[in-house]
Amino acid sequence: MNRLKKIIAHPIFKMIAVIVLVTAASVGTWVIHNISINMVKAAQPDNMLPWYPDYPTITKTNPQIERGAYLVKMGDCMACHTNTAEKGQPFAGGLAMQTPFGKLYSPNITPDKDTGIGHWTEAQFIRAMKEGISEKGHYYYPAFPYLYFSRMPVEDIKAIKAYLDAIPPVKQQNRSNEMVWPFSIRFLQLPWRLMFFHPQAKDELPLNPTTSLDIGRYIVEGPGHCGMCHTPSWHILTENLPLGAPIQKYALAGGKVQGYLAPAINQSNFGNTSIDEIVQVFTQDHLVGGGNVVGPMAEVNHDSLRYLTSSDLVGVATYLKSVKSESPPKPKGSNAGKALYENYCSGCHAAGAGGAPRYGDAAAWSQTLQLSMSKIYENAIKGINGMPAKGTCLSCTDTEIQQAVDYMIAPVKGTTATAAPAVVKKLTREDGKRIYIENCSVCHAVGFKGAPKPGDIAAFKPAVDAGFIETYKNVVTGSKGHPVHGACPTCTDDELIVAIKYMLDESAPNKNYNLW
Repeated sequence: MNRLKKIIAHPIFKMIAVIVLVTAASVGTWVIHNISINMVKAAQPDNMLPWYPDYPTITKTNPQIERGAYLVKMGDCMACHTNTAEKGQPFAGGLAMQTPFGKLYSPNITPDKDTGIGHWTEAQFIRAMKEGISEKGHYYYPAFPYLYFSRMPVEDIKAIKAYLDAIPPVKQQNRSNEMVWPFSIRFLQLPWRLMFFHPQAKDELPLNPTTSLDIGRYIVEGPGHCGMCHTPSWHILTENLPLGAPIQKYALAGGKVQGYLAPAINQSNFGNTSIDEIVQVFTQDHLVGGGNVVGPMAEVNHDSLRYLTSSDLVGVATYLKSVKSESPPKPKGSNAGKALYENYCSGCHAAGAGGAPRYGDAAAWSQTLQLSMSKIYENAIKGINGMPAKGTCLSCTDTEIQQAVDYMIAPVKGTTATAAPAVVKKLTREDGKRIYIENCSVCHAVGFKGAPKPGDIAAFKPAVDAGFIETYKNVVTGSKGHPVHGACPTCTDDELIVAIKYMLDESAPNKNYNLW
């Protein structure tokens, strides 16, 4: 004991102890600092929407490849495996996926033999999908939804591989992940897998479900991986540090993704909603309760759900209406409004996602504050534009929503700050083309629900004959098959005008719409 005391009292030991403590503190601070930076970046969405590549006509008569093509759309594989931020080639990977623990880059899954999965065997692909293990034997991060894919029948996974082998190969090297140490060590996924990945406890979904309920269950719990966004995740200390592991007792009860709130889509939310209303969310971007679909769900509709058959969409709606699960507990605290804001409203209002006025930004709130408080409360309770009813807290009372609104408005209410006068920029034909590509092309480029394609003179003749004013009115009001405001709640009137001018100019070469 005396010898131990002498060692501890020795100046060299003290110096070593100080160095160890300082090093540990520095490493800990560095890790926390990087996680904090990544938490901010993770709330920044991306809005460029890709299109599916064509594949040889000769393969389109192959039932397995056709099944795989449909399943790939059902699983929205293109969304993650296309570098939309840099207008990359579909399925060539490279998309940066920001997480609190660092940045992941999706891999190339085209059939290129050097940079894609063209050299993978069928067994290796099945192992990746069913077990979350790469062809090189390392664990995948749960950003790859193998928790859901693992439940798919092997025959369907083989069909997906057959389709991916049929699309055009793209030679594009995979990018290295940029994870905060020690999360960059793949082997550390083992404890996560032991806690959250239990494929043996989950039954494999049926290969060819027949009833609407079973069809919906297959899509939602399998390739559709809806719970990845719509189910709260286990987390470390705060919900802003999710572990990518769904809390099953809160299945489909709502979550957060990319700065947006993913609403509850279980029986508690959809129990009294008709099948048609739910299907309209997928096909017309209409939120139940009012407003338009924005953010990641708009991408899901564009890349995935719009391609599903009517019977499959009805199946999804039927299954969602049947899911019984607990609602996450309401936040507690001395300031109920603040607690509700942090758990529900901050998903959009902290980062200004989807056009939501940012908390504390007087200029951003200036237009809202011109309304009466009763109208602001009504909008928050019923939903408006991209904001879902009650901010997805359907178990919240009207009074609780009002308290959350009061908390958000308190820092800016009574201020004289207004938005800085905008510099009026004359929008050009190129602006119209850009706005068309970013918004209108979702329907018009593919003729979705009969939407005429720009350049198709015959298809656009009814709009041309009706005249610019009538066509503009139909777009704004949602008449003649148009979604309200062209399905672009953030577009100004001037932006809608130049987009319409662009489409009409392309489709009526003998007319001049410049005066509009």
